[in-house]
Amino acid sequence: MQDDGRGQMPKVGGIPDSMSDVLSLVRMRAEFVCANDFSAPWSLSFRRPVSHFHIVERGSAWLKPDDGNAIRIETGDLVILPLGAGHVLCSDPALNPLPADQALTNATTRHGSAYAFGGGGAQTHVVCGRFSFAGVLAPKLLKVLPALIHIEAQSGRPLEWMKLTSHFLVEETRYPKLGSAIAIARLLDLLFVEAVREWGARNPRNLGWLSGLADPAIGRALSAMHEEPARRWTVEALADLAGLSRSAFAARFSEVVGQTPLRYLAAWRLDLAADQLRAGVARIGEIAATIGYGSEAALTRAFKAQFNTTPAAFRRAGPTSDEKAPSGWIGAGRA
Repeated sequence: MQDDGRGQMPKVGGIPDSMSDVLSLVRMRAEFVCANDFSAPWSLSFRRPVSHFHIVERGSAWLKPDDGNAIRIETGDLVILPLGAGHVLCSDPALNPLPADQALTNATTRHGSAYAFGGGGAQTHVVCGRFSFAGVLAPKLLKVLPALIHIEAQSGRPLEWMKLTSHFLVEETRYPKLGSAIAIARLLDLLFVEAVREWGARNPRNLGWLSGLADPAIGRALSAMHEEPARRWTVEALADLAGLSRSAFAARFSEVVGQTPLRYLAAWRLDLAADQLRAGVARIGEIAATIGYGSEAALTRAFKAQFNTTPAAFRRAGPTSDEKAPSGWIGAGRA
């Protein structure tokens, strides 16, 4: 998800989009993607503590989370496990699974990055992948998302966005060429955004603080704060944008977002600062001015209060081990 270099999403046609602003600080990163031609009987276990997704191209399978019941997934279905839950993907839940890494190491590699595995029976074609989140807002997002998101194809026909995205993802994965790595990364960005939107539309009561992004009135206020973080916002000014009285706006904002408007603004500014510090381009004083702090000293005090470290120390620490770019990823290596 590309931002404008200041930790904010560029506006397209002037459209305010608080969801894109938030997701730009989540920074989803694909780590491995492969197409698989399974033939029954087959059973694979995925144990890595990292997020996974599975798209059923053709056929059907079972997916059983370690701490849940098996679910049937059919042609066109998408499953995302954003919290890194262990799970089994198989033709029959009664089978003993083989670790996915081991299975792919022993599998027959066909054209492109497609792997063949199984006993030679009924065919199921699945695109599987793993990804992680490196952005400063990732922990906050993951607190809201469920362990498993299952987007079912409607009446046996995939949702149009899933059908199109999956088609291009499959093509780039099965037949990699110049630019496939970046194409796959962008397609996974799109797939994740659409899946979160679809899940949110189907589960509006489970959105937590994300419900503020979907609320028209609160969403206008959030978009304004995201677009102009350095502005000296007041609750009254934000209430005017939302079309509500000050008291009604303050109560509604706190109810759907879980924070007061000005506390949210303060946290958002510091999240932007952390993101820009991680990028390592702007000076700390420049970042302070960009996000609404009058001086480097003022930013340092607020930053230390929220993150328990100074901006300079945060920048020197660099990305965590989970944020370092993987090597040999997407379309070529083994899991």
